[in-house]
Amino acid sequence: MYKSAMVRRLILRDVAWHGDRLSADRALEMIDEGIDCAILADLCAADWQIAPLDPLPCPITIAWGEKETLLPVEAHGKTKRISQASIKTLPGVSHVPMIDNPGLVARTILAVTGAAKK
Repeated sequence: MYKSAMVRRLILRDVAWHGDRLSADRALEMIDEGIDCAILADLCAADWQIAPLDPLPCPITIAWGEKETLLPVEAHGKTKRISQASIKTLPGVSHVPMIDNPGLVARTILAVTGAAKK
């Protein structure tokens, strides 16, 4: 079943805009890892309230996938708790942007940290 790129794209649609880019073996591994994840239930049930960060302890950039559906930016985006954070929308990627465009993720991290300038 996972040998079909279209099936991988459909099954992984909640976490990747381009799930078809994963190999059949990697898609199965990822699903198995999620099923076997010991903290997944706690993570999903957690109340993610944090104290406001003002001033920020360091520059903070939140990179959000343009195609995100699990945590839409409208519901969870720039909050009062991190009001000074910079938000960068990553085009064409979803919840796990490393699947959709690993190069974009790497370039974003390097640009924000300044490592690309060294």
